[in-house]
Amino acid sequence: MTQHLEKNDVLTTLISLAQAAEARNALTSGHSERVAQVAYGIGQELGLPATKLERLLLMGRLHNIGTAGVRDSVLLKTEKLTDTEYTHVKNHTTLGAQILAPIKGLDDVAEICLTHHERWDGSGYPNGLRGEEIPFAARLISTADVYVAIISERPHRDSMPEPVAADIIFEERGIKLCSECVDAFRKWFEKTGGLIEVRE
Repeated sequence: MTQHLEKNDVLTTLISLAQAAEARNALTSGHSERVAQVAYGIGQELGLPATKLERLLLMGRLHNIGTAGVRDSVLLKTEKLTDTEYTHVKNHTTLGAQILAPIKGLDDVAEICLTHHERWDGSGYPNGLRGEEIPFAARLISTADVYVAIISERPHRDSMPEPVAADIIFEERGIKLCSECVDAFRKWFEKTGGLIEVRE
């Protein structure tokens, strides 16, 4: 029982850290929770069991924990990032994996931190993985992540309507995004209209 409580305390602390890191910028505050909810919906359409759905929620909530190491001067910048600054931002993938690596039982979540920006065609980072080299859960999380990013306001652009974002996701099927995940996303979108219910 004590071990169970301690594990829950660790997870709560990590989620709070991830939320605090995102909250430094009003435009990214709550991003990971929305990603988690979309990923959950995609997982439901894939017929995943409850245990895996709960794991997707955790992966979604922690996938960007490495942004805790992104400097405020970069995170809050409203102008276009320099190449050096963009490289610094991309390091959040490896940093997130490093933060979680020492914690027992979170190997799979650390893997998501590292690989959620990999792309089906090999154009992603940090390692240029392609196709099935990318862990399936990372492919699922990245589909949700891209969707939430598109419908959210960013320093260089306004938010886009849900149907426009969905069309972009559909166009990337089998190119940058996993076809199976996009097909499940389509089913989720058709049922929900792309509206994200954030659970308290």
